[in-house]
Parts: sequence; C-alpha cells; structure tokens
Amino acid sequence: MTNGILWRSHLMAEDWFARLPAGLQDALIGAAVQRRVTPGKRLFAKGDAPCGLYLLLEGAVRMGAVEDQRLTSPRERARLPYWFGEVSLFDGLPRTHNVHSIGQSIFLQVPQAFLHELFGQHPEYLRFFAALLSLKLGLPLLRPERLQTLPERARVAWRLLLLSEGYGLLNNARRLIDFEAIEACPTVNLPRPALRQVLEDLHQRKIIRLGSEQVEVFDVARLRKVANHLRARAVG
Repeated sequence: MTNGILWRSHLMAEDWFARLPAGLQDALIGAAVQRRVTPGKRLFAKGDAPCGLYLLLEGAVRMGAVEDQRLTSPRERARLPYWFGEVSLFDGLPRTHNVHSIGQSIFLQVPQAFLHELFGQHPEYLRFFAALLSLKLGLPLLRPERLQTLPERARVAWRLLLLSEGYGLLNNARRLIDFEAIEACPTVNLPRPALRQVLEDLHQRKIIRLGSEQVEVFDVARLRKVANHLRARAVG
C-alpha cells in the first residue's frame, strides 16, 4: 500500500477533507510530506516564515512555552486527524507560536509555496481553507478588503481572534499575544497609541488583560462579538 492510499484512508475520516472536491483532495495528498517528530522536538518556532499547512495524524502538540500552559481545565481534546497552520495562508505573516511535539507524533505537511501555486491556478479552492479557519474562529472569515472597512475596535478584535483561536483545539496555552503580532497585520493599520487605546478599551471591558508589551485574551466569546461588528454595540 502506498503512502498516498494510506493517508487518504485516514483523511477521509475527517469531515473537512472528505467534503473537498476530488481534485483538491488529490492535490493535497500529492504534495504532502510525512514528518515524524520525536518528543520535545519543535515543529516550527515563533517568528518562522510561513511553512504551509499541517495535519496531525498521530500524537499531540504543545503550543507556546511550558509556563504558558493554562492552569485551568484543559479545552476539549482535538479529534485526530487535525489540520492546523492555515492562518498564514491568509495573513502571510511569520508564525506566532512555538509548536513542539508531545511524545512521538506524525504529521503531514503541505508546503506554503505549493499552496500559493495551487491557489493561483484554482482560486476557487481558497474558500475551502477559509471555511476551515472559520470553524475555529466561530465566525465567517472576511476578505482583507472587507476587514479594512471595519471600525478600529472590530479590526483589532479580529486580529486577536485569529492569533488566539487560529489553531483551534490544539491551543491549550494561555492566550498571550505580543503587540508586534497585532501591529504586523496590515488590516489593523493603527499606530501604537491608537492601538493601545483600543486595547485599553477591551481591557476595561474585561475581555483582555493589557500588559506593557503583551495582551492576554480572557473572554473569547465576547471578543468574537466585538469582531462581529454588527453585534459589537451589544458588548458592554
């Protein structure tokens, strides 16, 4: 049995992949590279250039430093296989988390360059990856040009939501976000004083905790409402 046939049998058990067009399924399987990662080894680091889409087939990952792991009850465990890393397909920015393997883990990696070439040939495929990310965010993903028209508070909330929820159930770490990661996104487009003012507002609303160079997201549900600008006025 070839790897491609074996991988397909795993992937068809995952709802998102099973619903993709056959041509896109074939393209992802054909480009995927298997990676076996030993315990504690880093898959990618905060600040690394975008390196594509990942699928966790076996094992588990830790996001962030050990000291950043939540002390509260863990979130629901992700059901395998599990896709992650698609945020960089939309913002093109460096990775915002360290990701390490817990135990022996097996991943498939679809390279970033291949995906960009694929979208150039089949732009209609991008919507399937937007749907994947939307499931994790709990909101339909807006196009960059649409995001740029939102009020300042909603734009910042969108960026915070992408950074804190973009890895979905894999992210059990404290939701700590550097200012640089917020500012780097072109759709935020705010000078530091204006950004600080928006963050202070979210801090006063007890949605985030504002530090000197970082924020910690406390209330994802209310942050999601702020990001949805049609409901933002209802957030007290």
